[in-house]
Amino acid sequence: MRVRLATRGSTLALAQAQLVADALTRAHPEHDFVLEPLKTHGDRHPALKLSESPREGIFVKELEQALLDGRAELAVHSAKDLPTIETRGLVLGGFLPRADARDVLIGRDRATLRTLPRAARVGTGSPRRAAQIAAVRPDLVPLEIRGNVDTRLQRLSEGVVDALVLAAAGLQRLGRLETAHEVLPFDVMLPAPGQGALAVQAVEGSPAAALVAAIDDADTRRAVAAERGLLRRLGGGCLSALGAYATVDDGELQMQAVVLDARGHRVLRAAGRGPDDAGVVDAVARTLEQQGAAALLNRRSGALSGLRVMVTRADRQAASLVSALAAEGADVVSCPVIEIEPIAVSAGQLAGLAASDWLVVTSANGVDRLFELLDGAKLAFPVHIKVAAIGPETAARLRGYGVEPALVPARFVAEDLAERLIAMVPPGGRVLLARAAGARDVLPERLRAHGARVTVMELYRAIAPEGLSSRLPAALAGVDLVTFTSSSTVRHFVQAANGAIRPSVKVACIGPITAQTARELGLRVDIIAAEYTTRGLVDAIVRGRSQLSA
Repeated sequence: MRVRLATRGSTLALAQAQLVADALTRAHPEHDFVLEPLKTHGDRHPALKLSESPREGIFVKELEQALLDGRAELAVHSAKDLPTIETRGLVLGGFLPRADARDVLIGRDRATLRTLPRAARVGTGSPRRAAQIAAVRPDLVPLEIRGNVDTRLQRLSEGVVDALVLAAAGLQRLGRLETAHEVLPFDVMLPAPGQGALAVQAVEGSPAAALVAAIDDADTRRAVAAERGLLRRLGGGCLSALGAYATVDDGELQMQAVVLDARGHRVLRAAGRGPDDAGVVDAVARTLEQQGAAALLNRRSGALSGLRVMVTRADRQAASLVSALAAEGADVVSCPVIEIEPIAVSAGQLAGLAASDWLVVTSANGVDRLFELLDGAKLAFPVHIKVAAIGPETAARLRGYGVEPALVPARFVAEDLAERLIAMVPPGGRVLLARAAGARDVLPERLRAHGARVTVMELYRAIAPEGLSSRLPAALAGVDLVTFTSSSTVRHFVQAANGAIRPSVKVACIGPITAQTARELGLRVDIIAAEYTTRGLVDAIVRGRSQLSA
């Protein structure tokens, strides 16, 4: 089997991905592991200051998308780059043994942190590093600097900065550790959570995820999980002035952590040890909280701080959106305006699945309902059929049932899905479209015009929850923004609100079709996600915060 590893294209990222590929080859010599270099948001915007980035995961998201749409089976990440909220449908399948987690200083004229001259410029894009340097050398001047290791070293030789702070692990993996003039001890510089560890991500339940288990280092996984757990607990992100480092010794977890203000004037420290990882994390977090950590953290969760956001999605699917908004600091009001009502499907209709060449599913709800029906009828999913999914969330739900989609369009709308299918389904091809009642007919109409034989199987309908009209006006009180993730949520909201929405309330839609429905029903749409997913919607809201405050 050929297994593709998505990775960033930098020299360091490729070296790290090759370490993973080599480990997997040793464990599974019967498979072929190849690297698939991709450009991430952070790579495409080298001038973007990390401290001003509108989101976490700027070096991660595109690699995750490659997994979700089937362009790669595995993705290799520096664990410190991973967002605090994990992406639904994906798992961290394994960690290589952790490298040196410390930071190092490279100074001109072999300077160390102690011997750098007053007002020396120290290049780092990390608030954590800048704050810890300021705590011991407040006279030094941090200078945000981006680029790969060679670019940063070039800036040093050009005199743009007088010193650099870099991760020891990266230099070691590049064979450049000899360029470091000082390894900074943990009592001076605690690392970012996950620093020095390589994480391998896969689609949950996939064959590739099973392969990764063979190279997983249990102690590294345990330590990194604890550090990330502390980060989530304190509400910080990968760009916070927070350092944490955990190890496993004789079965017990040891953890030390630091939280600082941006200028290093206040330094809060805590440590813990014990056999219960959750207990250790809780004790360290409580100690930091009692010292006032919340007031110091440069929280990514603060991006939406003070914004009250309503989530209208059905309860079953709302959790990921609620969690992602809350992680950005929003005050979230969950008020489902639809609920999913199953539609009875006859045995004859289900039998039509086996007679089809393609199955097309347009929502995660549709996937769940279809497999619920198959299970009830004691029917196996046909192995010969090709499957098309409208987008990555639907594709991830399919993979959860062990079905790998053959097609996910680049834009997650019916028009794009139709065009891609027309190129793959010959005239006369048999297509079964499993969908919600009342969905747009653009997909079956275009496929039929192409000559495909299309059967539409309605699996469920979105209905208004009982008592919505009486609950919604009160739930809207104080709301600044309402999110819509489908046309059906818009329709039921408008009907139940009956004019109760204030002109000042903003509207955010997951994509252009939902936005079109909102406008047709009289709503002013303020934000439309560029990527039609839960994460894309949250990113769009974060980027549009300045508009919301205007």
